Order: sequence, then structure tokens, then C-alpha cells
Amino acid sequence: MSSSASNEHRGQCVRLAACVVALLLWMGLIFFMSANDGDHSQGMSDGVTSLVLSAVWPGYSGMSPDEQAAVVESLSFPVRKAGHFSEYAVLGLLAFATLRQGQVLRSSQAIRTTRKIAPAAAGAVVIAFVYACFDEFHQLFVAGRSGQPFDVGVDTAGAFVAVAIAVVVVRMRERCRV
Repeated sequence: MSSSASNEHRGQCVRLAACVVALLLWMGLIFFMSANDGDHSQGMSDGVTSLVLSAVWPGYSGMSPDEQAAVVESLSFPVRKAGHFSEYAVLGLLAFATLRQGQVLRSSQAIRTTRKIAPAAAGAVVIAFVYACFDEFHQLFVAGRSGQPFDVGVDTAGAFVAVAIAVVVVRMRERCRV
């Protein structure tokens, strides 16, 4: 193996390790957030909702506390589901990047233009689905929380959409290189 090939291989190993670490840290963050009891979790969601409303809705700050609470409560469900969707979109992207980098590393001696993207994409969505199931199961043991099959669907949808967009971007970049 030449010096430049050795350096390239080392760089690919470092990128793969960075992807794995980022993926595991994100999974840890999801686990940590799911370990919060129901009241704390709801309070965090409501706080974020109120902060966003204050920034984007000029009339929100002029409302009475009761009116603000009613608006925040009415937005609670969609905000919480958007949180599920987006946190698993990130998880899906990190899993996709990790699996994709693994493909690059394995194919570094082969011709790279023929790498298949579907296995990494499908694998990333499966990882997100399995972790979503684990996360909802974990919540069964947290005070004030419950495991919801609907949340597994929202989580998996977030990963699927993010990975689908990533696949389109990767394919477009690969076509532009040719």
C-alpha cells in the first residue's frame, strides 16, 4: 500500500470512527431525554413552544398568561411529534452517514463509482426503527411516560424522510462528478 493510499485509508477510518461516535452520542441524547419524567418532558416542550412563539408571533407576548398557556397547550401535540420526527431525522442521517462511510471504507480497494446506496439507506431506517422501538419500550419504565406505537411511526417517518433526501443529494452529487 502506497503512502498516499495508506493516508487515505487512515482518513476513512477516522471518518468512520467520527460517524460512529456521533451516532452513539445522539442515541445517548435520545435515551437521556426519554428518561425525563412526564412532567419534566412536558415542561421542556412547553418552554420551547413558548420561546418559539415569543420569537415568531409579535402578539404572543401581549397575551395574558392564561391565553399564552392555552395557545401552548393547543400546540403541544404537534410540537412534541415534530420533536420526535426531527430527532429521528438526525438519527437516520447519522446512521446513514455511518453505514455509507463503512461502504466507502470496504470498497476503498474497489472501483468506487459502483457503490450501492440502497443498503446504507435501508439499514439507516431499520436502525432508527429498532431504536425507536427500544426508546418507546424504555419509556414504559419512566414515571409519567408511556410507550406509544404512534411515536415509533413518527420517529421512523422522520428517519425515512431525512434518509430519502440524503439519497437524492448523494445521487445528484455522484452524477455531477461524472
